[in-house]
Amino acid sequence: WPDHSTAYVNATSLSSTGSSMTVAGSFIHVPIWKCANNNIRQNLMKYLPGAKDVSMQCSAKAECWVSLIGGMENVAHACIVSVVRDPISHFLSGYNEYEVRLNTKKTEQLRSNEGLVAHPLSFERFTFGEERRFEQFIVDLLTSPSDIFQYDLAHVYSMTGILNAIFDNYNRGLDGYLPLMNDLEYNYPAFLNETCPHVLPESAFIPWKKDERFYHASEADEMGFRSAAEAVWKRGGRESRALCIIHAIDYACFEKLQIEDFCKKIYSDDSFSKIIEV
Repeated sequence: WPDHSTAYVNATSLSSTGSSMTVAGSFIHVPIWKCANNNIRQNLMKYLPGAKDVSMQCSAKAECWVSLIGGMENVAHACIVSVVRDPISHFLSGYNEYEVRLNTKKTEQLRSNEGLVAHPLSFERFTFGEERRFEQFIVDLLTSPSDIFQYDLAHVYSMTGILNAIFDNYNRGLDGYLPLMNDLEYNYPAFLNETCPHVLPESAFIPWKKDERFYHASEADEMGFRSAAEAVWKRGGRESRALCIIHAIDYACFEKLQIEDFCKKIYSDDSFSKIIEV
């Protein structure tokens, strides 16, 4: 699945500390939707001099990705980072975000323009916050992905989409990634200090002040979408097995993540090995 990404750039030449080498480098944070994207974006622009929002919405296709960082000097020395989370949690959170946005007035207008309001998919026939709605969403997603309303579907896409974009264009990977979402106001600056010490100014490493304005309204789960999805996942049925299988690539690519115990059982089963072989 592709990823909708944003690049945040500090293209200033900086002298590295503790080294005689001067690195004319750049910094790129590649956000993933539902991985503290809004929080990090706002704080980078607040605490990092020269950081700017280059593009709000852009798929990871080559031509779009090049335009995001085109004009940056000495890309070879850029420090490229991201933040990831447990892929199952990411999917559940993304589903909640998708549903909330799907049923807002703004998105309903977009749906109407695409002729989708009169032809809802199976999952939309169930009540908001109903467990059967989430179960059917997974079925619809896996059997008819092109039929599902696409505007905000990227919230549930695999986090590995950013890796494809970076490798396809520059034949390289991330310099580092933070595999957790808790206490970002402390953990993310500390992560930058460890990963990009010769590229970023010291102001990037100062703990951020927590700002509730940077959080999405969907986190309140007023419609019950997130709680319903979590209940389905905890049951460990076919939907849970499907989520483990489609997110195996995330666990494989981001090896710092702790694999869910239920998924470990799925991956150790002989039937999963046969799926991989196919």
